[in-house]
Amino acid sequence: MRDRPVRGTASGGAGLDVTGAVGAPGRIVQTVMTRRPSRPALRTPIGTAIVVATLVLSWMPGTASATRYAGEFLRIGVGARALGMGSAFVGLADDGTAAFWNPAGLATLPSRQISAMHAEQFGSIVQYDYLSYAMPLGAPGAARQGLAVSLLRLGVNDIPDTRGLEILDQNGNGVFDYPEDRLLVDESRFVFDSDNDVALLLGYAREWRPGMSVGGTFKVIRQWLGDSLRSNGFGIDLAALWVGKDGWSAGAVLRDASTTRILWNTGTGEFVAPSLRVGAAKSTVFRNRRHVVTAAMDVQVGFSDERLASQAHLGGMTFEFHPGLEYWLERKLALRAGMDARNFSAGAGIRIRKFGLDYAYLDHADLEASHRVSGSYSF
Repeated sequence: MRDRPVRGTASGGAGLDVTGAVGAPGRIVQTVMTRRPSRPALRTPIGTAIVVATLVLSWMPGTASATRYAGEFLRIGVGARALGMGSAFVGLADDGTAAFWNPAGLATLPSRQISAMHAEQFGSIVQYDYLSYAMPLGAPGAARQGLAVSLLRLGVNDIPDTRGLEILDQNGNGVFDYPEDRLLVDESRFVFDSDNDVALLLGYAREWRPGMSVGGTFKVIRQWLGDSLRSNGFGIDLAALWVGKDGWSAGAVLRDASTTRILWNTGTGEFVAPSLRVGAAKSTVFRNRRHVVTAAMDVQVGFSDERLASQAHLGGMTFEFHPGLEYWLERKLALRAGMDARNFSAGAGIRIRKFGLDYAYLDHADLEASHRVSGSYSF
């Protein structure tokens, strides 16, 4: 039987969000058992893959012309644990939300996990829901594997359709000229519709070698607005995760690797250009493992030249930074804080046996702050 670092749990684990049974503290306890010496993350295949992917994508034609805001709901993030840490989770990915953040983490899960989250954003205008089931696969002594099925939904209800408004054209030019022209408003003619964006995520991961796993997520997208507009789309995320000893880990995810395409029933086509997200984390235990502190950092690299929405840029490449911290007391109580790009985030969590509950507060520079609540059950 091969020696390999694994992530386990104790006393309900330190895993957060809807998972509750897995987490960095469990990883620390067991990764030190491997006899194979670890190497710095940049010398592993992850480092090589990051360099190659960055060079290829930066020269890929068409990435700068990606449809703006296409599939935007898939960027919101899931799990109050990860969100409370500023979304710095690609280098951890140690709970049931791994299929979203880094599917390669599914190969390290020690137990089955059900995850769920509900959020109401911007004054309850936007409803956001997430549900996931993750499970480990593989026989003892064989390469570890993991599988997850996740469902995401974003909805906005009671959207007024005002296309029936009449224009009082003062100069007869057939164009609405403000303030000369007037709108004739008859609220009885308004039609209220709803917008729904849904994605089904199918994630799979496999241990490539001790301490190293690879995985991917296949995404099926369905959107509809009212009774007339419909769209369907498909995409793939590819990922890798390295778990070393002494609490170090690193990961990388190539999102929309195949260029996710979304086709509307009007004949219009949209596509989401590939993006790269890399992350690293270091967990440290204190006082006989009663206290665990994890520092994490994710960097989002875009290739669509969206400079206004980024924190830094280099040519057509843009960068967002996501630092995060997490503290656990006896693997039962957690405090978190981070920066989701320019926005502050914070949160807390609790673990009771196999159940977990997490909360996240997400500030926003321009809109109202939002709140996330997620729960988990591991078995």
